[in-house]
Amino acid sequence: MSASTVSAMDYDPFSPAVMNDPLPYYKVLRRDHSVFYSEKYDGFFVSRFDDIMEMLSHTDNSLLQSEGSLPKPAALRVHNAAAPVMPGTDPFPISQRLGMPVHGEVRRAHVKPMMPRHVMQLTKFVRDLASARLEELLGRQKFDLTKDYGGRISAGVIMHLMGMPLELADEALAIVNSGTRTDPELGGFDSSAVAMQAIQWYLPYVQARFDAGADGSVPMVDGLINWRFEGRALSTIEVAQNLVCAFIGGTETVPKIAAHGLMELAARPEQLRAVRENLEANVPKLVEEMIRFCAPAQWFMRTAHKDITIAGQAIRPGQRVFFMTASALRDEREFRNPDEFQWDREIPRVLSFGHGMHFCIGVHVARMELQVLVETFLRRVPDFNIEMFRMDQAVRHPSSFQWGWNSLPVKIG
Repeated sequence: MSASTVSAMDYDPFSPAVMNDPLPYYKVLRRDHSVFYSEKYDGFFVSRFDDIMEMLSHTDNSLLQSEGSLPKPAALRVHNAAAPVMPGTDPFPISQRLGMPVHGEVRRAHVKPMMPRHVMQLTKFVRDLASARLEELLGRQKFDLTKDYGGRISAGVIMHLMGMPLELADEALAIVNSGTRTDPELGGFDSSAVAMQAIQWYLPYVQARFDAGADGSVPMVDGLINWRFEGRALSTIEVAQNLVCAFIGGTETVPKIAAHGLMELAARPEQLRAVRENLEANVPKLVEEMIRFCAPAQWFMRTAHKDITIAGQAIRPGQRVFFMTASALRDEREFRNPDEFQWDREIPRVLSFGHGMHFCIGVHVARMELQVLVETFLRRVPDFNIEMFRMDQAVRHPSSFQWGWNSLPVKIG
């Protein structure tokens, strides 16, 4: 499929054709309908880089996640007559649904282990984890880059940050990956069901931190336990709910970027040779292109709570705005030859981690993990190929949201 064979008017993120390959639709939308209105969902799909940057720069609570950021199609078909009622705070909700300043306070309460200085201290742990895992896998000669390698490491890092046993990494990965599968006919997936499954699974470990006194030794959890909203402490379940975004995002995204990026590199031997000339210097550049080219998240939604104008389009309270991250990362106005993978591309700015009040809290951990995963693999593995001739074994679920490689077989030697 190419941009010449699709119509912008046919764009629906939950249609089977778009979920199987959204890229041609993005190209047409960027060219012809950069702010595309969907009557079905009473929402505007924003596809160009600069327009999305403009949208996400609004931090005055005019655009909020009050309806969630990844609603199902059935919910979107119910239109709002006005701005939706904000979630109540007793019980305290997932803070992403609230505006500033409360959401900012919750982020600050548990961001400490994800700040640059602490991430530097975490690097050796991740490198040792990756080296040990790769040592196990190399004896197989063939394994899954996404699940067996990157997935195990990313899940292990989240277990470490949450004070949970590393032995639970595979269980964590299985729970998170269960949310990627999308109904190929009806579209969408029940993100709330996956979130609740994850929360119930790790809830006992959050309770254990309460019982231990939350002394700050597990700052990602203890910070929320010790935070106070209007003078009261959060309950165990309220703390657990506000960890779910980091738990799912930290487990799911990095492995897919690393595996996909290594696949692109393997398909371009001249680029692989250039990277290998100086791994320490070149891998950070390579990772930035992986983050641009391979980031699996397609879009997120906000709901207008005030009259607002984006890219010249007036939007009234209650209407939805979808920012199409994956389209922005292929925007011809921002990147030269954006559909080409170029390991040393100059990337002055990127939207893979969002922008503004919901900028990814784990950005520094993600970049570090990717650099460690890629450099460790390339240093230890002199010859590999992604089995493109056996792509029946690779899995990339049709998805309106996480369109990434859930499984990608690699053969060593």
